[in-house]
Amino acid sequence: MHRVSRPKSAPLPRNRLWVCFIVLATLLNGCTTTQPLPGINNWDTYQARLSQLENWKLQGKLGVRLPDDSNSVYVDWEQAPKDYAIRLSGPLGQGTTWIRGSDETVSLEQAGHAPLSAETPEELIYNALGWNLPISDLFYWVRGIPAPRTHITNQEKTEAGALAFLEQAGWQLTYSRYNAVGPWQLPGKIVARRDALKLTLVIKEWHLPEN
Repeated sequence: MHRVSRPKSAPLPRNRLWVCFIVLATLLNGCTTTQPLPGINNWDTYQARLSQLENWKLQGKLGVRLPDDSNSVYVDWEQAPKDYAIRLSGPLGQGTTWIRGSDETVSLEQAGHAPLSAETPEELIYNALGWNLPISDLFYWVRGIPAPRTHITNQEKTEAGALAFLEQAGWQLTYSRYNAVGPWQLPGKIVARRDALKLTLVIKEWHLPEN
């Protein structure tokens, strides 16, 4: 992803910085079950169909770890074809934080702070931290499939045919605890690493729209 030429914003307070990290990761359908995992006969066909899934709800917990600090937050995500809303709460403190987005804009709202907004998630993070990060790729990664327009460095599969490891856009993602959710194998745990940053998303419940 090429760097956007625009001046850095002033650094955010630490609690806002953690929220921006959450946006990265938060990165989603029926509730999780112990049913046998659906078979994946053709990986290319499977991931193409799963990439078209545009409605889901997720409940989980995200841990963020850096060399000098760590924290966690509860995540409630609701995704629709043209917009999404993510509610963050828990040990991160300072009240509830909302991340809302659409095709035209994305905003971050937290009690006691002025809202931040941008046209894309990538621009929001750049304006807040001065970094370029592949936020839009996480929309695919959280479902256990690679982002379609980003080069894949490496990938490995589980015995059941789902993604076990993915290296893409400089990130290393490890997948585990798959659940049968409708016709899909969806991950219950995702660990993403890049340099000194480690994100751990534990997905406790998926909700898919009823057919």
